[in-house]
Amino acid sequence: MIYNIYPTKDATVYSYSSSMNTGNDQILEIEKTIPVEGGAKYKARTLIQFDWATAYTELATLPGAFTASFGAGSFSSDLKLHTTEVKNIPYTYKLEALRTDASWDMGIGKRVHTPITEKGVSWDYRTSSGSNAWSTAGVGITAGANIQTQSFEFESTDIDIDISESVAVWQLSTNNNTGLLLRITSSQEDDTLEYGQLKFFSRDTNTIYSPKLQIGWDDSVYYTGSMSQSTSDEILVYIKNNKYEYKESEVVRFEVRARDIYPTQTYATTSAALDTYYLPTGSYYSIKDAETEESVIDFSDSYTKLSCSGSGHYFDLSMNALTSERLYKLILKVNSRNYDGQVEHFDSNHLFKVIR
Repeated sequence: MIYNIYPTKDATVYSYSSSMNTGNDQILEIEKTIPVEGGAKYKARTLIQFDWATAYTELATLPGAFTASFGAGSFSSDLKLHTTEVKNIPYTYKLEALRTDASWDMGIGKRVHTPITEKGVSWDYRTSSGSNAWSTAGVGITAGANIQTQSFEFESTDIDIDISESVAVWQLSTNNNTGLLLRITSSQEDDTLEYGQLKFFSRDTNTIYSPKLQIGWDDSVYYTGSMSQSTSDEILVYIKNNKYEYKESEVVRFEVRARDIYPTQTYATTSAALDTYYLPTGSYYSIKDAETEESVIDFSDSYTKLSCSGSGHYFDLSMNALTSERLYKLILKVNSRNYDGQVEHFDSNHLFKVIR
């Protein structure tokens, strides 16, 4: 199962203003530029925080035994941010995610405010200008913690950092969860080179590209019972019980069925067209935004497997892992059904909307 957790707060802090708050901006930035040769370095760093305690409680109630997977360390936790704009970035660079060493207030400021908003987190202060200073200017970080990194080389600038270590620490105590700092590595920030500007959608964006912490674990079971294997060249794979609207509080079990498009004619008391078949273990689902075709939950060999109950396939999906008031589309994929290397995609226009 894939479960998306959205941030409770985020902001950007800038080295050229010790007290400017930007907590209400729709854009987050990471920057290292030198506007004047030999002059001061302009740095921008991003702060972001998730309510892990609440998320863990919700995860524990979902089908699929998340707590067992978490305890065994057999899960993924990836911090994802979507790029909106880049300027003058090099071909290769590295970003790092570090745990902050103290709490902070997001504030309601914007970079364009004149005069600047000084209430809320900034380069020097955690809550407001002149009080609650960071242990180190530019956001204090937890001493001795491992640095979680992502290297970039001729590739997408979207952030996708494994932060499993931080999640494990947050689980030990809610006091340890004061957020994450994202920046270009400290060595790159301190050298004499420019690394340009990276801009990402923030939690205040009006798009589907809000930052998220994506949790994944294998919740699949596979029992075929007395079902027969699907071997026909022409099959239909579809969602049996799809509704058009689901509330964001629902956990929905989507039932998947596979039938022959052209069943062999036989003498029987029931129609061969009603026979259902089982698919290989390499069968998966994906969720796309119906308007943009962007994958909200992509195919994953480990975390979006179809289960089989002996009477058909299914997968469980928690609707509050998706942005509400959006229309989504289900896509199914089956690997190696009749021969190795075969990949079949099934898009029967199964649409649904998540409502509040």
